[in-house]
Amino acid sequence: MATLNTLRTKYGIVLSIVIAIVLLAFILGDQLSYRGANQEIVDEVVMTINGDEIKQSEYYPLRESYSQFQQMGEDAVADMTARTLLYNHYVAPALKEAGVVVAPAEIDAYAAEFGQMMANQLKQYGWPDDQIVPMVQNQWAMESLTAEQNLAMEKFAQMLAKGVYVNRLEVEAELRAEALTFDGRYVAVPYSTIANDAIEISEEEVEAYYEANRQENPAYDSRIVRYVRFDIEPSEEDKAALEAEVKALDAKVKELGANTEAVKGAVRTAGGKVGTYKTFASLASAVAEAFEAGNSYGPELANDKWEAHYLLSDVTAPVSYDFEVATFDNMAQAEAVAEELKANGGDFDKLSEAVDVATDSRVLANMTEAQAKNFVNAAEGAIFAFSDNGVPAVAKITALGEKQRFVLTADVEKPVVAGEKTIRELNHEVEAFEAAMGEDMESFQAASDAAGRTLAAVTVNRNSYNAQMGRMAGYIPNSRQMALWAYGAEVGEAKRFSIDGAIYVAMIASVDTNKYAPRNDMQIRQALLVDKKYAQIAEQLTSIEAAVEGAEAGSFAGVKFSDNTLAEGKGDAKLVGAIASQRETGREVKVKGNTAAYIFVVDAINGDVDLATVETERTPLLTQRENMLMQNGSTILASKAEVEDFRAEGTM
Repeated sequence: MATLNTLRTKYGIVLSIVIAIVLLAFILGDQLSYRGANQEIVDEVVMTINGDEIKQSEYYPLRESYSQFQQMGEDAVADMTARTLLYNHYVAPALKEAGVVVAPAEIDAYAAEFGQMMANQLKQYGWPDDQIVPMVQNQWAMESLTAEQNLAMEKFAQMLAKGVYVNRLEVEAELRAEALTFDGRYVAVPYSTIANDAIEISEEEVEAYYEANRQENPAYDSRIVRYVRFDIEPSEEDKAALEAEVKALDAKVKELGANTEAVKGAVRTAGGKVGTYKTFASLASAVAEAFEAGNSYGPELANDKWEAHYLLSDVTAPVSYDFEVATFDNMAQAEAVAEELKANGGDFDKLSEAVDVATDSRVLANMTEAQAKNFVNAAEGAIFAFSDNGVPAVAKITALGEKQRFVLTADVEKPVVAGEKTIRELNHEVEAFEAAMGEDMESFQAASDAAGRTLAAVTVNRNSYNAQMGRMAGYIPNSRQMALWAYGAEVGEAKRFSIDGAIYVAMIASVDTNKYAPRNDMQIRQALLVDKKYAQIAEQLTSIEAAVEGAEAGSFAGVKFSDNTLAEGKGDAKLVGAIASQRETGREVKVKGNTAAYIFVVDAINGDVDLATVETERTPLLTQRENMLMQNGSTILASKAEVEDFRAEGTM
């Protein structure tokens, strides 16, 4: 099968969807306009969607439904809330009108599929079975909030894909581009053969060219934000205090010795944690070496973090445990059944009363000490009563995995951070700077110079969005609040922000509201020079044999559509494209190249195109385009909905 990715012609994609074309980018994209809002008014308008007012009474309950999930940051909560409102007020009605509806049964099926997928993944990563169901339930609680949206958008994407068409001529063109090569001759006349000052270009021509070729300004509606950054850094006093703290804890742990329960308590009180069992092989090499020599590692300072690890338990035990299990109403009942089971040799069928028996498994890695208590020293055939995630149960071990060395540790990790006193003193410095900086860029610069601080700048525009980090001000990570503020502020307005261990004092330096890219007279004049020089040269290039001053004759062989030059840097992509587009030999063709005017003739077309394979090749090309549209529709479809976002800082 030929490779179908080199064609330079425009694809003839036919989309039979009318309203769909304006929706997908909007639900998945982030092209909102922002301005500040008065937060004191009860049930204030938070945003508008095509003129519909979204008030606080609608916004906040929805926001709270996302906020309950701790794994979602504030930016994610704000984005999900806005996108759900966009879906409810704009996308869902339009999709319904277009025939895209999600039935309750489809959501039920989606829930079942989602639950099974999550459970399989958790098992694969070694999660204990008693934790899988609660985790799946928690994940579905979050997923269910957008389940209808996800299913509707999947249907929408599939509907879009059905509108993609690949005709026979496109496939033939792809096959030709891949299979054919071209031999021939050419003549090139560099534009440099005509002096620039011999060409007259009027102001009227420059203006006409700009009007005919002007393009959308990629920085349209952008803001230049100037800022001073104050890093929140620990003082020498902070560093000394933390060092004394971790070393005091270490001395206390050493004093407690083998009293593991007391060690656990001391570590937890100091902000450390007692983790789960982990394989000895998974330990950092320095920690493993320390445990081979004794019962502790550290305290050690590395990468601005104090770290200490204390060995609580060191065992060689099976990696996994398979077992039969039955559950009961209370622990007394479970213990009685366990004793009866031991007496009859471990046969659940011989119990005096019938019980429901299931099979289950556990892995020691990631078990807490309490969870592992009954398993870690158990032999095959062992029977015991235990609490299975709070449910009284009886287990019989049926198979054990290979044995490995496992350790249980108490861990202390404390980053070196600024203390309250240091932060308070820095805030006083920032306040003094703010008092001196004035309300214009000149005074802002003067205050920066006086404080010995660097005045930097970032650009905020509608493209300032990172899929992982959310909306940002330029290159400053996690600077969503600054970006939002910038779109509601005027030139000269200033504001303070706390972002990732630093305080930023920012001012709006300028606002660009020009919809079109500014006129670049130098570029326009250069384009006009090329046009006029080509016109002059083309008049003289009456044939490939014509005598033209400065002409350079040459030949080409084996030229393909995917080439950028003829050979050794000669010619350019425009010339190659024209050559590879020829269907016959012997025809002289003129080309306006990037640096020269050309005339060429193809003497031979080599290779064969098997037109019998057209239908075979059409299918993969069609599939490719459908997949591209389904996966990347949000980036290629334009949003037409009019949205204003009035969310101010603190109401996100």
